[in-house]
Parts: sequence; C-alpha cells; structure tokens
Amino acid sequence: MPKRLLGANIPTSAHPNSGFRDEMNFAEFPLASLSDRVADNQKTLEFTDTIEDSSTGKDVVRTLVITAADKFGLPTALDDELLLGLIKLSVEQGFTDPKVYFSRYELIKKLGWRDESKSYRRVEDGLNRWTGVTLQYRKSWWVNDEKSWVTETFHVLNSVTVYDRERIARRRMMAKDAPEKALSSFVWSDQVFQSFKAGYIKQLDFDFYKSLTSAISKRMFRFLDKRFYNTGRWEFDLQVFACEHIGLSKNYSNSELKRKLAPAISELETNGFLAPLSDEERFVRERCGKWRAVFVKATKKLAVLPRTDSEHDPLLRDLVGRGLNPRSAQKLLREHPPEKIREKVQLFDQLKERGGEGAIRNRPGWLYAAIVKDYTVAAVAPPLPAPAPGAATSVPVEVSETERADQLRAESFDRYWSSLTNEQRHEFEEKAVADAAAFLQKQYRRGEEARGPLWRAARQSILTEHFKRIGDGTFA
Repeated sequence: MPKRLLGANIPTSAHPNSGFRDEMNFAEFPLASLSDRVADNQKTLEFTDTIEDSSTGKDVVRTLVITAADKFGLPTALDDELLLGLIKLSVEQGFTDPKVYFSRYELIKKLGWRDESKSYRRVEDGLNRWTGVTLQYRKSWWVNDEKSWVTETFHVLNSVTVYDRERIARRRMMAKDAPEKALSSFVWSDQVFQSFKAGYIKQLDFDFYKSLTSAISKRMFRFLDKRFYNTGRWEFDLQVFACEHIGLSKNYSNSELKRKLAPAISELETNGFLAPLSDEERFVRERCGKWRAVFVKATKKLAVLPRTDSEHDPLLRDLVGRGLNPRSAQKLLREHPPEKIREKVQLFDQLKERGGEGAIRNRPGWLYAAIVKDYTVAAVAPPLPAPAPGAATSVPVEVSETERADQLRAESFDRYWSSLTNEQRHEFEEKAVADAAAFLQKQYRRGEEARGPLWRAARQSILTEHFKRIGDGTFA
C-alpha cells in the first residue's frame, strides 16, 4: 500500500469560537504515559517513525523525546486530559495572548472532574509537570506557516501561577478594576502558541473522548481522528502504530500488542468510531515477524454513553465514596437497578462496621463484585459481649454460606499461590484468563496497563475461579 503524505490538506481553524480542539502535533505522538502513575526512575519517553514529507516527497525520520523534571516526573494519562482543557480555555479566549487566565474550579468543570480537593491537586500537579517537561521534536514538529517538519526543543508551558482562595480574595480587594489579576494563569511556549495561531488544530469530540474507558482507547481516538480527515482507511506497521503512536511498551511481542489493542478497538467499534473488522482483516501478516494493522472509519454516528453527575446522584456519591472510580460506578448505575445497588452498599457498610478494616480485602472490588454477582444480604446480629481473658479477640462477621465458602476458598488459594514459583504463577494466570468469563476477560484486558483497583478485583476473581475449577489446588 502506498505511503500517506502527511502535513498537507489538514483542517485548519485559526480562531475557533467554542468547543474542544486538539493541537495536531500533540495528536501525532504520545506526550504522556498510558497509566495514571509513572515509576519514579522513568524520566524519558521516546517515539520514532518514518513518513513521506508532502513538501519534498522524501522520507523523513521523525523523533520525539520527552524528558521529565526530576521533581514532577513524566505526564500521566490525566495530564493528557488536562492539556485538552487548557487548549479549550485558549479557544474560548480566541488565542489572543499566550497568557491565559483561569480558575481551577472553571477548568475542573470543563473537564467533568469532581469538585473536590483531589481534583484541585490534580490540576496543580499537572500544570507543574507540563511546565517542567521538555519536548525535543527532531524533524517532527510541523510548522503550518512553512509547511515543513522542523526540529524544535521547548516546554509546553513557560510559566504557571496558581492562587489559593485566600490569595484570590486579597488580590480581588487590591485590583477591583482588573478582575483577571485575581485569577490563576499559565503561559504557552512560543512554539505551541504559534501553532495555535497558524491554525494547526482540529475539532475534538470531547464528550466522546471522555466516554471512552481506557487510556489506550482515548489515544487511538485522538490519533486516528486526525488521520481520518484525509481518508477513511489507514494501514500501519503494527509495532510502529502500537508503540510509537499509542505508547505501548516496545518490549511487547506482536501477539501481546494485538492483545493489548483488542479491548480498545472493540470499544471504538461498539461506540461507532471504527468499522468492525474480523481479526484476519484487522491484523494482516506480511511476513514472519511483520504485521500490519488496518483501521476503517465507521459511517454511523458516534455513540456517547450517558454520564451521571455525581453532585446530583446520591447513589454515585455512595459508590465513589466507598472507593469505586467514577467510571466504574457509572457503569454499575447503567447496568443494575438502584434498589440492588442500595442493598449492596448497605451490606458493604454492615460488614465493614462489624468486621473492622480487615473484614473485606480490596473493598472497592468487593463492592463491585457484590453488585454484579448479587451477594446475599447478611443478617445483622446485636453486638457480641467482650471476650473473656485469653480468648480470641477477633469478632466473626456474619455472612451467607456462599460468602463463607468464598472466604475459605480465598484463604486456600492464598496458601496455594504462595507455594508456586514465578514461572508457575505466570502459567496459572495465563490459563485462568483464557478460561475466564468474557466480561472478566474484558475487564482484565482493559485495565492491565494501569492495574487499578477494578483490574485487581477482576484478576483476583479470575484466579480464584480457575483455582475452583481445577480442584482447589491441583495445578493444571
């Protein structure tokens, strides 16, 4: 298949009035890790590809090197989202000045984050990372005015000023004629602001972007949405696509890359962004060790799942307050009746109160499983008398026979797991995932990169169910 020409026939809009936009250099290569946390010892990301320059007809090797400041580290998946919010603030101010005034409350609302102290810290930490990170584009920063790939090194933001509430109040008193002086602010670097002014930006369906459940899905959407402007079908070398443009590990084999991409592709198909293709159509083997990934734009309208506002939905607040992340809580609210969710929240609270901190291991995962698997509500007995001297001090938690059997099996599994070597554990886990129910496989694959609490709950369920299938300890 002939190479695509990049850098020409790109949609431009120098002064959009509203909505979210994406700077197209930022959409081409990842700027952030796919996870919400980055290891302290990882300070650099590097991405490279080769394309045909539309202005010269020659091949160009493009490289982006991202270097983190020691104190703040590399950008995370949430910082990617924050950056889109900063671009939106500039859109609304008409790109009149590289310095943009804002309030953290306003920015959090635009991003759809919860109005809580954690979100305010996320904004401040993210701004610090974007100020500290250095981007080195080697023949990979497109200058729209010159229609060429150039080499540039710069920070995304030149400076950031964040005011707390007390300082905002003082500055309002001191600068009544200039209310913007009481606001926080940030300053874009010259290279980024000039790219905005030159119109190298595109519209972004942010509601659809936010409805996607994984960082891989979001990164694929941004990259392919830019590429689909010129043509509705693209083919990429699998390793270049997955590693250099989406940000998956370069240590993965082709089969691992396909497995990592599969849940994100499925989500983009289901929600109407990608046309469904069979595995044989999606991944085409060219020769030994070399595969191509094929993507076709869907013709139907994008489907955006309804989002529940936590400020107006007490059930969502209840779930999030007990440790579930908002997206998992919203999924439960869409798929299960409110009465059932209230019942399981009540059961959760009863067991936690009666059994103390250790009564439920992985509490968010337990609550999620209780709703999905419909755990039976346990009876609540009156408080037990204090134990006699020398007696055991643990207070038994009343649970159903099913839950008690699950607890015993979990203890048996823990003993068995401890007896395995690392190689045996790896083999056991691979078999467990392969034999697991489809919805658990999907949850496992979707969260494997970030390894958050919901992924850990799904993994634990997969492992213990497999342990049960093979006879509570017979390693198959």
